[in-house]
Amino acid sequence: MNVNLILFLLLAGLMCFIGKEKGRLALFALFLNLFFLFLMLLFINWGFPPIPMTLIVSLIITALNLFFINGSNTKTMIAFFSSFLVLLLLLVLIFLSVNSMHLQGLPMEELMEMDMYSLNIGISFLSLSISVMIMSAVGAINDIAISMTSAIDEIHRTNSELTKSDLFNSGVTIGKDILSSTMNTVIFALVGGQLALFIWVSDLNYTLSQFFNSKILVFEWVSLLLSGIAIILTIPISAYLMVLYLKKK
Repeated sequence: MNVNLILFLLLAGLMCFIGKEKGRLALFALFLNLFFLFLMLLFINWGFPPIPMTLIVSLIITALNLFFINGSNTKTMIAFFSSFLVLLLLLVLIFLSVNSMHLQGLPMEELMEMDMYSLNIGISFLSLSISVMIMSAVGAINDIAISMTSAIDEIHRTNSELTKSDLFNSGVTIGKDILSSTMNTVIFALVGGQLALFIWVSDLNYTLSQFFNSKILVFEWVSLLLSGIAIILTIPISAYLMVLYLKKK
């Protein structure tokens, strides 16, 4: 039996056995997410603008991750709206960063390997760079948003007499604990996924300045910083919106 199939069956079995119904829903949502990602790539290849397509698919993935797995309720509605606001803010930050730092396009190191291919792909490299950065942060934003709204809702159920400021501060305190583990996840996913690339760049006999200013490294570093900013912004935004809703009831 193929090793890939064995690993997949192991993953699916553990998700269903340990996660029960939520695990089965999460597994099915994973397939749907991959399906919509594949559709996004097809539409972009057919000439549709990458940024609007990425935003649409990001919202679809957000809806699947929140509503399909956790159901349609106040917590998921606020988490979805918070994720949407953070994605819009992230889009502005990404556009300003990529455009001002000229991060679009292929770095010199990759051009050396692809000089025999045509780079006339008919798609804006600026749009592609923005799309890549958006997709790299969507999952973490969703996780933080639903964690914040669920925690604040539980606190409010336990003690409905808390004031707005007390409830908000309690939520932010929880968010600080979540922030550390989420940032570590994002950092190690980035470093682990690009480790071979970093080693390759380090073997090019660059000076320290050239190494840290190479486009291939700066793009990953900026992507990490922007993802971190989006994660941090999700905490107060989702907390504030959830508290605002609960205290208006």
